Amino acid sequence: VKNKKLHGEFKLKQIIALMVLLFLFFGCTPKQSVQLKMPNQQNSYVKPKQTTQKEDKKTIVQEFEPIDIVESSGKAQPKKQEIKKEEPVEYEVAPIIEGDKIETQTPSKSKGSSENEVIKSMEKQVETTIPEIDTSKVKMKVVFLYPSNLVSKYAKSSIGTVSGYLSFQNSDYELIVIDTENENSAKIAAAFQQVREENIKNVIALFTPNSVGTLNSVVTSDLKVYLPLIEKKDASSNNSSLIFGSISYDDQIRKLSSYSSGNDIMFYQDSNLGSKLKRSYESVVSDARFKREINRSENNFKGIVTGSGIGGSTLFLNTDIVKTSMILSQLRAYDVTPKVVLSTQLNYDPLLMTLTQEQDREQLILANSIDVVDKELKDHIATFGGDIQYEWVDYSTLVGINYLYYGKNSNLVPTKIDNNQALYNPRLFKCTEYGFSEIK
Repeated sequence: VKNKKLHGEFKLKQIIALMVLLFLFFGCTPKQSVQLKMPNQQNSYVKPKQTTQKEDKKTIVQEFEPIDIVESSGKAQPKKQEIKKEEPVEYEVAPIIEGDKIETQTPSKSKGSSENEVIKSMEKQVETTIPEIDTSKVKMKVVFLYPSNLVSKYAKSSIGTVSGYLSFQNSDYELIVIDTENENSAKIAAAFQQVREENIKNVIALFTPNSVGTLNSVVTSDLKVYLPLIEKKDASSNNSSLIFGSISYDDQIRKLSSYSSGNDIMFYQDSNLGSKLKRSYESVVSDARFKREINRSENNFKGIVTGSGIGGSTLFLNTDIVKTSMILSQLRAYDVTPKVVLSTQLNYDPLLMTLTQEQDREQLILANSIDVVDKELKDHIATFGGDIQYEWVDYSTLVGINYLYYGKNSNLVPTKIDNNQALYNPRLFKCTEYGFSEIK
């Protein structure tokens, strides 16, 4: 009996141990559930969203594909499906700065909208983003005429002055350059015929006084022709369409003569400009004691500076910058000291500082009719190759294009046009070690 009892207790312990093991086994196994696809019922599986550790300015959006699960042979198996790969859609995330104005948004194509409607919507938005054009702003058309055989050294920078001025004005302009080669009347007439064919009213013509007769006959009242190189008193013209822009050497010589001691000597050169300066000088100073022509090939001035009685005199130099520099240097080399040395616009050139020494220029006074203009305008023209600070032809061209642009005088350029003539204000300058200083 006792053995049977012990055996029964042992069996009971085995049963309990087996139950514990079964409990542990089934209790630790993870539960799995599969939702079966029933008729008229759709099941989907969505992949979990992947997160990135670092966020950037590009956001990638991608649609997730559903995966159906169907019942088959008592086991749930995934249905094999061909998955179409698509490129991710990228959205550029741009910072919005305070003050930015968002005018329009790109339209999205809705289910009910047609492709044509979307295109029309986009075209309409593009139209709203185009800036309004000021149609009241008239295009400035100018013709620049010049005879290259006579004035080629002035033409390039004068054209640059016109271009620089119109660019500074932010003008919609058209500049036509016509080279007549010379001042033959037939060529000038042909050039103005082309001007009319182009339907242009404003002309800058770099002609000399020799062309005035032809200009009087071919320039009609529908044109405005500005002449930088011609002074009205030399033109003998009553043509109201001709506007004269040359500086007045008479006015410069007259102002310089206020420094005359009465003992006047004048040197001039055998050139067209030299002859003109000689005539201007003689019209102002009628009692010059001595006048001397300097030949172009002349380089040795010892006899001239020592044998002309220059010491203590008023020496007027109507010579170019090279001849003037040589005469000034040899005056000091031979210890000949005039009371004062006077010269016109012809020698108002920074090159003088390079060709002479400071002591050579101590007695020198120069006249200059170029006025001071806006620094930004001056620098802008300089980028186009014009020099309105030292080249008087460029400055005269500036006076002309400014007048044609506004159709009248303006405060942008100090020099005004009155009765078809540019009126310059000559000023006097001393030479310093580094440049020119105005005498107040």
